[in-house]
Amino acid sequence: MGNMSEAKKRDFVNQLITILKQNAQLFIDKGYDPANRIAELEEFLNETEIAEARQTEAEAAAKDATKLSQKTLDKTYREGSATVELISGLLGKDNNLLREIRKMRK
Repeated sequence: MGNMSEAKKRDFVNQLITILKQNAQLFIDKGYDPANRIAELEEFLNETEIAEARQTEAEAAAKDATKLSQKTLDKTYREGSATVELISGLLGKDNNLLREIRKMRK
């Protein structure tokens, strides 16, 4: 079961439901009515679909959050670099403080 893909697991349950439905009378004749189990399996599949939809939404949200985070960091870095240029303009390119600040990028 651990190596089976999600699609194969889902297909297995769908096929099992079909078999239970098609052979319900056979099971009833043997003393087992599969109706409740069929309903449970169908509900489990429905829950699975809902969970997978939420997972897909979460993955999309995570991608959007990552893009926003990267974009914001890039903006922040550009502003920091602009501040270094301001310091350079104020103190001159040969100033020791500016040299130390420039070493931070390495």
